[in-house]
Amino acid sequence: MKILFLTESLSTTMGGLATGTITLAIGLAKHIPEEKHLILVHEDNQNSSFEEEYILPKNLSVLKLKTFGPKQYPIALDMQKNINKFNPDVIYLKGLWRQTSLEAYFWKKKNPSKILIISPAGMLQPLPLKNKRILKILSWFLIEKRLLKISNAIHSVSKIERDSILNAKISPKKNIYIPEGTNIKNNIKDKRNVFSKKLVSISRIAPIKGLEVLLESCIDLDFNEWKFFIYGNGDIKYINKIKNLITQYKLENKVILNDAIFGLKKDIVLKDASAFILPSFSESFGIAIAEAMSFGLPVLTTTKTPWQVIKKKKLGWYIKPEISSLRKALKDLFKCSQEELEEIGERSKLFISKKYDLMTTSKQMKEEILALSKNKS
Repeated sequence: MKILFLTESLSTTMGGLATGTITLAIGLAKHIPEEKHLILVHEDNQNSSFEEEYILPKNLSVLKLKTFGPKQYPIALDMQKNINKFNPDVIYLKGLWRQTSLEAYFWKKKNPSKILIISPAGMLQPLPLKNKRILKILSWFLIEKRLLKISNAIHSVSKIERDSILNAKISPKKNIYIPEGTNIKNNIKDKRNVFSKKLVSISRIAPIKGLEVLLESCIDLDFNEWKFFIYGNGDIKYINKIKNLITQYKLENKVILNDAIFGLKKDIVLKDASAFILPSFSESFGIAIAEAMSFGLPVLTTTKTPWQVIKKKKLGWYIKPEISSLRKALKDLFKCSQEELEEIGERSKLFISKKYDLMTTSKQMKEEILALSKNKS
């Protein structure tokens, strides 16, 4: 069973969209070794790509297509040609609102007996829908609504995303609920004699990630010798805004803004950190949280992410994305001892290893695909 993974880009600026695509593709390629599989994306010459972080199985390849047109809606003229040439049995589409939706729709209309699975990647949640709202309304009625209707299944990576699909009055033929997976086994966090007191955030730098509210909550806060390291990429104008806020709030000696990190560099930062924070206003999953927990880190995140388990199992702080709540949680974190944080981190790693291992989640998806195939035959 040949699977084609279709998404906008594997660029590191795409964050969880690209990570979720490539990790699932790697897992499924390993579970279905007898077939060749393909990730088809738009070429992005301006940024590094996530596949550079991973060792791809021999039966999984990446094809990047040259594009033209506006940045908001790039077009690859030969996308459908390459889809037909590969001749997949299954298309797994990650993300909406781009040419990939249109091409998946045309392919499914031509191949009704084959399988189309769509992962909205959080793009149907309320806050993302407000961004470029008019364009999305047009796209919804012209393409996306029809696409979702003819798909064989919609893949929700969290209960929040599953609920957003229901609230959007979409009635999928099947709603698959499988969380994103991450590579757990090699993420060993050794206990250290030195308490680093490093709070780390690794994410795309964008308004939806909540950094502005977080920085405001840090004004005149006693960091108790902690340092807050932000790693990420994004729109240069917004990054400059964050830099200016750090200066305006007099946080230069406490908050350090850095370029995005990947691969081994990211592993080193997570191994050396004492805690992780993602103050997001909206997440379909939050793969960065799962990665941090796999390194044995306590996590501070918001109720706008699907990580209620953090509060339930005492894996960190799960609070509203508002200044007072963030400020209180940071005060609590900065008062914790190394022993307390290591204990929380051990619980986090144990929880993640049982439920979110890449090979476990991708095996679940393989079983769902096989079930869909049997229903078609």
